[in-house]
Amino acid sequence: MNQKIERLLQKKIFPDLERGKRDFDLPHTKAVVMWLQDIIRNNPQLELDRDVLIISAYAHDWGYSGLFEKRDHTNYGAVMETKPLHMIAGAEKIKILLNDELFSFLSKNQKQRIIHLVAVHDKVRDLKDLDELILMEADTLGAIDCINLKPTFDQESNKKYMNFVLRERKPKLITDFTKNKFNELAKLRQKYYDNIKPAL
Repeated sequence: MNQKIERLLQKKIFPDLERGKRDFDLPHTKAVVMWLQDIIRNNPQLELDRDVLIISAYAHDWGYSGLFEKRDHTNYGAVMETKPLHMIAGAEKIKILLNDELFSFLSKNQKQRIIHLVAVHDKVRDLKDLDELILMEADTLGAIDCINLKPTFDQESNKKYMNFVLRERKPKLITDFTKNKFNELAKLRQKYYDNIKPAL
């Protein structure tokens, strides 16, 4: 995939991410793409379809656009309520974009796989295929990463979220690279929240 394709993805998707979870969806997506590239680079033996995974990473949270006009994105419960909706909306959005002539380098099966990955990426318990798990790994690192983006959850919501991540996501990590990075980022995130003064 060349830079022209990545620029198109950024041009089409990034403005919408600003209309999702404010101050989170855009930097999170950038972090997910970065982590995904690192996972692929550190696991050449997996022979992953880089084009499919990178496009899926750009589009995975596209469906949050417009869902938080009347919801609090710093609240774990409110975010969890929108999970099914954002996957359906994101899959529809990327399906339309893949009709652009610039994506003609992809096969029909590749396009269908991208749509599938966006449509299921947060159904963590159901993920079993290699590409599903690799996208989940990048999404997880990009969600707990407090180096490349500032966390937006309040203290209580962060506790609930990290409990969910440790219970549901961490056991499904398959690459040693991600397992190591996860432990590093989880410690840094804990330090970040330990240093936040409670509101009076």
